[in-house]
Amino acid sequence: MDAEGGFEMAEFQEGTLDTMMERLCSSISGFDPEWVTRCVPATEEQIRQLQDILVEYNYTMPAAYLYYLKRMGQDDGDLLEKEDGCEVDIGMVLELLSGRKDSSARKDLKNGLFLFSDNYWTQTRLYMKLSAADDNPMVTNIQNTYIAESFEKYLFRKAFYMYKGEFTYRGLTSDSVCKRHKKKKIEDCRTCPYCGDTVEERMDFIHQMAETYGLKKAWFSDQSHFICYNASYAFEINVYRGYSVDFSCNDDKLWTQVRYSLGLFPEFFAYLSSYGN
Repeated sequence: MDAEGGFEMAEFQEGTLDTMMERLCSSISGFDPEWVTRCVPATEEQIRQLQDILVEYNYTMPAAYLYYLKRMGQDDGDLLEKEDGCEVDIGMVLELLSGRKDSSARKDLKNGLFLFSDNYWTQTRLYMKLSAADDNPMVTNIQNTYIAESFEKYLFRKAFYMYKGEFTYRGLTSDSVCKRHKKKKIEDCRTCPYCGDTVEERMDFIHQMAETYGLKKAWFSDQSHFICYNASYAFEINVYRGYSVDFSCNDDKLWTQVRYSLGLFPEFFAYLSSYGN
């Protein structure tokens, strides 16, 4: 741990798709060296069975998912399972797809939705939106609700959540400066989060604040998730249904200050910008 209460910063490196798993494993191993030893790849036979099923519906396996299966298809060390309690191992996927032709998973696949994550108890299912030309497909749910721009970004976002879990303090809020007041008109509320009625407007607002105060988003941010991190703190702002801020840090002074400004813009960005300078 360093003098400011941080620790060795994770390096979530961007690169070509064929290096995705190498980069992912290197990133997580930087703060959790034992994690990679818990990962178990899918067998060649399991991968072949899944490829054969996809071919029945005129799809090929997306390259990003194939790389994932070859590295950790049977057990990904809780990368995708831990937070949501979903099963993601290839055995579960094959079980759901190898049954009756009229099963829900097969019907979804016929419509281009490939089920790769399932929680039986909560009925939470995540899909990849398949297309012939996409090796790194969007992640969605059965209601076609946007989850992640690509499977690669979904993996790295989950790795980022693991990194955030290493910090001492964590705060989550969906509050806004206008929560207890009547919504104002945009022209009367230039810095209020509620001035954005759409995901695009809200994300534009966050981008403007971040640019103003010199905070750079991580490459695996997407159209509804703004992610920023360093050795001292890590945070995510989700604008899909309003504004949700999830912040983590080690330094007690930083935590004392920031915990009261979560969701307050531009105060939140202003303090982080000045921290350590």
